[in-house]
Amino acid sequence: MFIDFTGFAGDCLINGKLDLRAPRLTDQLNADPLVRLVDVELEDLGSAQRIASPEFTIERSQLCAVRVTGPRGSEALRIATAPHRLRAQIGPYTVLGRLHEPVGVDALATFEQRDLMVPLTDATIAFMVGGILDVRDWSTLVINRELASWYRAEETADDPARSLPPTATELVLAGLRAGVLTLDAGDRARRHPGPAPRGPKAR
Repeated sequence: MFIDFTGFAGDCLINGKLDLRAPRLTDQLNADPLVRLVDVELEDLGSAQRIASPEFTIERSQLCAVRVTGPRGSEALRIATAPHRLRAQIGPYTVLGRLHEPVGVDALATFEQRDLMVPLTDATIAFMVGGILDVRDWSTLVINRELASWYRAEETADDPARSLPPTATELVLAGLRAGVLTLDAGDRARRHPGPAPRGPKAR
């Protein structure tokens, strides 16, 4: 089954179609070190130039994050979890979302023991394309934990307002503190809502 694929690499965005052979996209990303796509469009982060290609293959290790589409897997295999709000810097991308761990588990203590690609729900990702801030919201985003330069927990339990989706300003300020996102006068944000509230080389 082919599904829509949106990937975030170190120097470009990747949009195309992926042949999903596993129950979930996250399962396939963790099992296969190569991601093979068809009907691909690459968008350069620096120049915003777009290039189309009928086929494209990228190493999983070069993907900072991937938007999750396709089936969610069997409900019978799901376990009770508690959400923990997590903020991370992964390459040129600032990400904020909810990390789900079994109840009673210290989420940050186990984060580095998880599979390479870790899903976050109610996720927002912010980055620069051609000098313009781009902010996108999706119900689920898989991040590459090995490429995270830093990550930290965001408290939500005693502050209902902190359970709301992050704002573009919130992510920009986080990026500026990390020295990653740099905005010039006249820059404007372009926001891409998801369907719910919510330099690679070709081979």
